[in-house]
Amino acid sequence: MPLLHISPHQFGVATEGGCESIIQGIRCTLDLYLEWVVLQLDVENAFNLVSRGVIFQQLRVAGENIIQLIPFVCAFYAFEYHLFYSHHNCEGDVTVIPFVMGTRQGDHLGRALFALAQFRALHFTPFCFISCLFPSITDGTHIISPF
Repeated sequence: MPLLHISPHQFGVATEGGCESIIQGIRCTLDLYLEWVVLQLDVENAFNLVSRGVIFQQLRVAGENIIQLIPFVCAFYAFEYHLFYSHHNCEGDVTVIPFVMGTRQGDHLGRALFALAQFRALHFTPFCFISCLFPSITDGTHIISPF
């Protein structure tokens, strides 16, 4: 899947050894700049809360190679689906939860779709904070900057 346009910030997709690249990059940066610090942000439940509208918007603007994925992604993400929660009681009560956000559990394409959803923030934030680095892998983003 040609998602090279999410580089150089997103290491969760289309980057061989992405997590290792982030760890080694952080270590090298801190060795070179002893006064720098790292803040790691791990967004809890991020995959379930990402806006599908943003995913589709980013698919449309990402380029010709990716726009071809829209019909495929629509087949799995364009419609509301339901999660069924069992209360495990004598009555066998089940709660139906409509689900219109996020990527599906276990979906191998989900990581790439999530990366697309956070692309704008990861792409434009460094322009506001030019002395900082923002490497990210899926829902874990690091901010590396002078103390």
